[in-house]
Amino acid sequence: MKITKVFMGFSAVYGLALSLLFAWALFFQDMPALEKAVKANAPHAEMRHRINVFADGVWFLLANIIVINSVAAMSQAGKKND
Repeated sequence: MKITKVFMGFSAVYGLALSLLFAWALFFQDMPALEKAVKANAPHAEMRHRINVFADGVWFLLANIIVINSVAAMSQAGKKND
């Protein structure tokens, strides 16, 4: 059971790092670029940035699912030991 907690701890840290990475990409890179493209009325650039923002949001949510599953697995492993 100890190895499960260690592995899930690493998974939680990995998921948190991915979540921070994709949040940074979403909010500080792609969203301002999308806003500029909308203001410039550039349809091709706007579509490209909309796809990027959507993809960053999906990866952000998936990284958070990794964190949630890891924390839940660590909690279950702790209950089995008691």
